[in-house]
Amino acid sequence: MSEKILLMDKFISKLTNKPGIYKMLDVNNNIIYVGKAANLKKRVSSYFSRKNDSIKTNILVENISNIEVIITKNEEEALILENTLIKKHKPKYNILLRDDKSYPYIMVDTSHKYPLIKFYRGDRSSKKGFFFGPYTQVGKVRYMLNLLQKLFKIRSCENSFFSKRKKPCLQYQINRCDAPCVNLISSDNYKESITNSILLLQGKNNSIIDNYTKKMDDFSKKMKYEEASIVRDKISMIRTIAKPKDIIENQGDVDIITSAIKNNIICIDVFSTRNGINLGCKQYNFNKKDIADSKSLTSSFIKQYYLSNSPPNKIITHEKVVDYIIIEKILKRKYKKNIKLFSAIRNPYKKWIKICQQNTNERLNYTLVKNNNINFFHSISSDFNVKISNGICFDVSHHGGNNTQGSAVWFDKHGPKKNMYRRYNLTQSTKSDDYGAMREMISRRLKKLIDSNSIPDLLVVDGGKGQVNIVKNIVYDQNLSKILIIGVVKGHDRKSDNDRIISSELKDITHTLSRESIVNIQQMRDEAHRFAITGQRNKQLKKKYNSRLDGIAGIGLQRKTQILKYFGGIQGVLKASVEELSRVPQINENLAEKIYKHLQNR
Repeated sequence: MSEKILLMDKFISKLTNKPGIYKMLDVNNNIIYVGKAANLKKRVSSYFSRKNDSIKTNILVENISNIEVIITKNEEEALILENTLIKKHKPKYNILLRDDKSYPYIMVDTSHKYPLIKFYRGDRSSKKGFFFGPYTQVGKVRYMLNLLQKLFKIRSCENSFFSKRKKPCLQYQINRCDAPCVNLISSDNYKESITNSILLLQGKNNSIIDNYTKKMDDFSKKMKYEEASIVRDKISMIRTIAKPKDIIENQGDVDIITSAIKNNIICIDVFSTRNGINLGCKQYNFNKKDIADSKSLTSSFIKQYYLSNSPPNKIITHEKVVDYIIIEKILKRKYKKNIKLFSAIRNPYKKWIKICQQNTNERLNYTLVKNNNINFFHSISSDFNVKISNGICFDVSHHGGNNTQGSAVWFDKHGPKKNMYRRYNLTQSTKSDDYGAMREMISRRLKKLIDSNSIPDLLVVDGGKGQVNIVKNIVYDQNLSKILIIGVVKGHDRKSDNDRIISSELKDITHTLSRESIVNIQQMRDEAHRFAITGQRNKQLKKKYNSRLDGIAGIGLQRKTQILKYFGGIQGVLKASVEELSRVPQINENLAEKIYKHLQNR
């Protein structure tokens, strides 16, 4: 079991933080569990946590031989894909481990003259109406229902409550309902509100905006400016919530084929979409030594794959496929339908291929880690033409200039090495002095590393020229000039794609580095930042719950509890004299005087 956890730790260290689904497989390569996650790394790692005391989960973990993941654009797509895969594969442990509750929907109950729109969870087959979902979070359902009430004043009461009303309820008073229960709105007008609600739930925001724009113009021409302003506000609200969808929709049947090659390993993924629904992907691994011509790899794969798999009308690849015209003719002849191969040179294909390629690249890295066939510093060593076996990264975090804490994270050729991580409470530097804090932390850490003869080959610092200069001075003072120094400057709008890498000569060298090197350096920076900010937040949280009696010599948890119980809380303790404090059991006069002085001096 410990060997499995060790192997999985390597696998998890390379997992992405993006949303998606994960498939757990047994020794026979059968899928035994499928789950979704907003954060794949966090969710998968939770199964192998020592804090996990669930019997069901432990049984599942014992049967896991391999884990495969599929990255999705968002959690909603992960949910749809998860449900699709569960229905298709019927994994053994999904029945045991899934929550009993189903995913929530928004229901338009059309069984009444004045339809009700409400939160719904359960069997939908026996209900009359429209359902929208499933939603991944209950909060999103509540938000949408609240929005529909604000915009269209749809009733939220059950039919039994509706039928007994003699006068409008509070919802009408706060302008959230048009009170159809007492006929304050006509059936036709209410029907229009329901139609607009359905259009909004379907994402057809432009149709609503067009209708409301015409209505606003009509009110303006009739000089009904108050009514026109109400419609204008609704248009503004709809525009605010209207966002383009990330899931591939209404595109018929599509296959997206991506490949990735590294260290003699080839990964090919076929992502299938049918009727706009993501059905997941089929994954294939090959040994590069067995491939004579890697340039025609995709072409060879397509020819073999679609001999036994019915193709969709569109097959999309990253680059133009060799002999694509001949392949199209062969497939058309075999399957009696038009089939086109597209290269992703323009949107929407370019956007689709980006997320799919990202997934394939991630899977290749996982495969290499599992096979112990990857060196984290391989690309960095190649780009800088220097051998790098390990590296360290520093970051500083504070809360409004106070409680400054630093982190030093260590990476070796396999990735993060957590037993070499260190946190530092930085008290010598002045408030908000990031340079001073960085100088103090790096000096302390390097001194310990020199004493233990564990000098890093690479030193990364979260910051620009100022931080790099500080590191250079410290490193040269310690006669460690062979250490490679790099600074990572946060990009415009804090987007990782805009990050810049600074050399020890204070030059921007981002354009000279490979994409893999930049990503690995960013991973070191992000891990140092995560470790620093987690420690800083824990420190803040601990301080938040500290008692004013903390820090007094001779006062532990037991005596502190006795004092607080005796006076009924901290306010009573603050008002107490030395004599009153000495009456508390186990508190003598000397200790009472210490407590009194401590509280008065704060």
